[in-house]
Amino acid sequence: MDWGQLQAEYMTGRHMHETYRQLLSSFERRDPEVEDRIASGIHQHRQGWARLQCVDSEGKAVRGARVSGRLARHDFLFGANAFMLDGYDTPEKNEAYEQAFGGVLNSAVVPFFWSGLEPEPGKLRFAANSPKVYRRPAPDRVLEFCDKYDLTPKGHCLFWHSHLPEWLPQNRAEALPYLRRRFQQIAERYGQRIKYWDVFNEPMEKRFMGHVQNLPEDCVYWAFNEAKALFPAESRLILNEAQTGVWREYYGELSNFYLLVQNLVLRGMSPRGLGFQYHLFFFEDGDFSSAIKHLIGEKDLLLDPKRLLAVMDLYGRFGLPLNISEITLPTYQEVAGGEQFQADLLRELYRLWFSHPQMEAIYWWNLADGGAHGNEGKLQGGLLDAELKPKLSYLVLKQLIQEEWTTRFEMEADREARFHGFYGRYEITTEYKGTVKTHVIHLDAKAQRDFTLKVA
Repeated sequence: MDWGQLQAEYMTGRHMHETYRQLLSSFERRDPEVEDRIASGIHQHRQGWARLQCVDSEGKAVRGARVSGRLARHDFLFGANAFMLDGYDTPEKNEAYEQAFGGVLNSAVVPFFWSGLEPEPGKLRFAANSPKVYRRPAPDRVLEFCDKYDLTPKGHCLFWHSHLPEWLPQNRAEALPYLRRRFQQIAERYGQRIKYWDVFNEPMEKRFMGHVQNLPEDCVYWAFNEAKALFPAESRLILNEAQTGVWREYYGELSNFYLLVQNLVLRGMSPRGLGFQYHLFFFEDGDFSSAIKHLIGEKDLLLDPKRLLAVMDLYGRFGLPLNISEITLPTYQEVAGGEQFQADLLRELYRLWFSHPQMEAIYWWNLADGGAHGNEGKLQGGLLDAELKPKLSYLVLKQLIQEEWTTRFEMEADREARFHGFYGRYEITTEYKGTVKTHVIHLDAKAQRDFTLKVA
């Protein structure tokens, strides 16, 4: 089902409230420069040419082979957190969660929050059969889930000033050995299995945590220095920042988060990737607010595609891979049509992010309503509703990944065939003189793109 069919089936007779039209106006203006950049970016950075040579059992090129293929798995990572894995009250709901997750996504965030992973000193919840903690499935269990659905795992997070265990000493010198032990234990058990890690989470938010006095001096540098010594060289060690520090507080080269990254780079302790959260969180009277007025007030900061591109371009100067690490788009209840607005905004943002040359992954945060942390649930920011039924946003994301951003082809090879497709793993079928064979190839942006298929 393409985008037009989705609109026809799910939006017939529905007129989006003017409030939502205003919020989406910067996207729906269809600025030619922005649209051209999105289209050319996706074409240039997400796709490439492949050459297939068909040979017989002796390695000689043959004519007349029929070749068909399809993209089986994107290289680009589309994910969400898997915090509600096995978190529902019936086997049917848990199965529905798994199938909805694996039915669209190819990456899962594995929880490594310290308080949930080590509730008592030395009592680690690594094993799949560990005592259950809500929204904190054991890492081994999440990795089983990843293996089942061919999902790339991403660890979140090694270092954060929040969710510290209550037993951690309040004295900095006494707490340091425990922190170092944590890094060592995780690296030893998961360093080879998990490539992607949020090493430090929300450094710019630490200003709100002045009471936390037991973490190392120069803690961001310390965390990356420790991680680089312990994890494999190919590990993607990411500095992950909250929405405010990236998108709201954007002042070009004087942006605080930019200056922090620059500081690390100049001191020889560059991260190996940058994560940008995009939670549309707002606060009122010290608590989460689900009122749409806040987004209206910050529309020009958060919903202007040119500004969003400028932010990504700024951080792209460092030459590091980027990822959109956590996304919450609310389904507003106070104005009718909130589900459609969420879906429309998802489509606009994913197109923009997917087109950027240094972006390598996009992570929705909570897959389903009812599974968010604390009062974040007020926003109903899931792709599924609380009954684990797909919302329009889930269908839109599925359409993007599996219909709009996919590749299928069928042709006759005159010794060789060429196709242009999205980077990823392909399943190829050849038929030659009655012999049918299947092949698997990987079209990689950074590797050779000539493939030999033995068709007889």
